[in-house]
Amino acid sequence: MTLHVEATARTRLVTYDKNNCPQCRAWLLAPTWSEYLSEHCVRHTWSCEACGYEFETAVVFAPLESAAA
Repeated sequence: MTLHVEATARTRLVTYDKNNCPQCRAWLLAPTWSEYLSEHCVRHTWSCEACGYEFETAVVFAPLESAAA
């Protein structure tokens, strides 16, 4: 029986299949830089160690619903 620790750890990460380089499809663990733009938007700068490709993404959050009083 062989233990595949690396493969097991990657399957547990929620973002493993979502953070891929658009150029070479290598897995990216985390952005190089993140910037708060507003309470609804964060911009991420990514750099792929495998091919050197750099790009930006933006995450837009829906407004919070008002609490009912």
